[in-house]
Amino acid sequence: MSERKSLSSAQERPSARRFGLHTRRTDGSTEEAMQRARKTLGSSGAAVLELQQILEGEPADALLSFGGDGSLLHAARLMAPLGIPVLGINFGRVGYLCAVDENGLDEALDRLLRGECALEPHSMLRGRVFHEGELVWQADALNEFFVGGSNRTLHLEVTIDGEAFGTVRGDGVILATRTGSTAYAFSAGGPVLLMDALALVASNSVFSSAIRSVVLPTTSTVRIRNLTWGTRPFVVADGQKDYQIGHETEVEISLSPTRALLVDLGLKSHVRSLHQGFREMMVRELEG
Repeated sequence: MSERKSLSSAQERPSARRFGLHTRRTDGSTEEAMQRARKTLGSSGAAVLELQQILEGEPADALLSFGGDGSLLHAARLMAPLGIPVLGINFGRVGYLCAVDENGLDEALDRLLRGECALEPHSMLRGRVFHEGELVWQADALNEFFVGGSNRTLHLEVTIDGEAFGTVRGDGVILATRTGSTAYAFSAGGPVLLMDALALVASNSVFSSAIRSVVLPTTSTVRIRNLTWGTRPFVVADGQKDYQIGHETEVEISLSPTRALLVDLGLKSHVRSLHQGFREMMVRELEG
C-alpha cells in the first residue's frame, strides 16, 4: 500500500522501546512465545506493557498480537484510534494478515528492536445505523460490514453515492475493504482486492437486480435499507460487533477517518501469503 514509512521515523526515535503484548488464546505454545518475547524485549531495555495499560493511556510504539487474523483484527481496531501500530504473530490457521509465524518470532523481535520495519496503513470502514432519520449506532471495521444474519430471506435496497444501485434478496450484503476482501467477502463469491478499494458482495443471493459483486472506489458511500418484514437482521462489524435493525432502518457505510497501522517486517509476500491461504482452504474443503 502507499504511504509506507518506517516505525522509527513514525515514532521519531532511533528504535521502538515500548511494546505491548496481547493474545486471546490460552494454549501453552502461545504463552511460551509471549514469555520469550517478554524476556527478549526486557533484556534489550524495552518496557513491556499489557493491553489494558495502553488502553488506559500508557504510550507504546507497537502492540504485538499473538494469535490468528481474528486476534489481529481485534487488536488493530482497538489501537487504530490511538495511532499505535500492530504486529501480528500467527498462531492461527492461515494468518494472512500476520507479518510472521511463531517460527519467525526471534527474527521479528530483532528487526523490531533495530527499527528495521515499516508501517502499512490500512483503510477502515465506518458504519452508521439510522432509524427514522436518527443516528442510533456507529462502529468501525477493518475487514467488512455485513448486513444480514437471519433465518429468513432478506430484502435489502442498495444505493451508492445517492444513486439507486439495486435490490438484493438473500442472506445479506457485504461491504469489504482490501484487507477484508480475502475473508467473508471472498467466501461469498467476491473479488480479492490487491489495491485500496471496496468490494460490495451479495451473500447467497436468490435474486439481485444488481451485480452479485462489484469493486468500488474508497470514496464511495453505500446505503442499505432494510425492506424486510417479520425479521430483524443484524449489522455486523468484523464479525465481532453487531446491532439489530428493523424495517425501513438504513445503514450507511463509508470510509472511516481512522486507519489501522500494521507493522511490516519485509519477511512476507502478500501474493505468496494469498496463494498459501487459497491452498490451505482447498485442503480443508477436500478433507471436509
